[in-house]
Amino acid sequence: MFFRPVGASDDTTQQSNPNEKPMTTYTTPASSALRDWRNVAEFFTHFVGLPNELDVVKTNASAALTIADAAGGGYGRLTTGATTPADNNAAFLATQGEIFKFGAQHGFLLRSQLKFTPSGGNTDNVLAIGVQNAPTEDNFLADDGAGPRADYWGAGIYKLDGGTTWICEVSAGTTQQTLDTQIVVDGAETTFEIEYIPAEGDASYGQVIFRINDEIVRRPGTFAREAFIPETSLAGATEMKGLVGHKTGTASELIVDINAIGWAIALSN
Repeated sequence: MFFRPVGASDDTTQQSNPNEKPMTTYTTPASSALRDWRNVAEFFTHFVGLPNELDVVKTNASAALTIADAAGGGYGRLTTGATTPADNNAAFLATQGEIFKFGAQHGFLLRSQLKFTPSGGNTDNVLAIGVQNAPTEDNFLADDGAGPRADYWGAGIYKLDGGTTWICEVSAGTTQQTLDTQIVVDGAETTFEIEYIPAEGDASYGQVIFRINDEIVRRPGTFAREAFIPETSLAGATEMKGLVGHKTGTASELIVDINAIGWAIALSN
């Protein structure tokens, strides 16, 4: 409570003192960070070094994540292995735990930026960004360009052996919603996003939004270019890892340069 001294004037213009130092105000970046910390868990790496938070899962023992030189920051160079390369060799980066889930309260967002040179015949299998339950080097993308599993929880933006476009998919167990975006894989550095949003007022459903180069993915050929924002049931949903990776389509090493990867998980609804 503020008390005005007896006899003090109600005219505030007469109370100012031109020689009086104004009260200092403290608004620091640390305070802002703490406010965010209460609401969101975040991770981001620009590969200025090898991130301890990500695991490398691989088929070939010579597969590796290294830092490639790049002005303005590093690239995480993920290779499937040059020692005795074979068809369907795989390598992916994944979170150490299954920290994502299609749930009724906590939304999340994953973002990656990567580039690679498509091989002759477009034999590359690439998962540009995704979430999956229990991913392994064998099943995160099936052998011989067969795509993701027929039974899993997750979502992804990927390219298949023999394909030339990016494909988006949401999977709730054995129920998949898949779209060929018809966006051509051209080897240029590209940004990918997957965002999950729980339904308001209904704990049974959520929706997934896909973005490529910051544009919402839309259904090709539809009137007014209808956005592809699939709704998914949460019944039976299970925890998922976040990941980026690739699998060879021939007996030769595949290299993908990842400029950045990160995610944010809402801690409150």
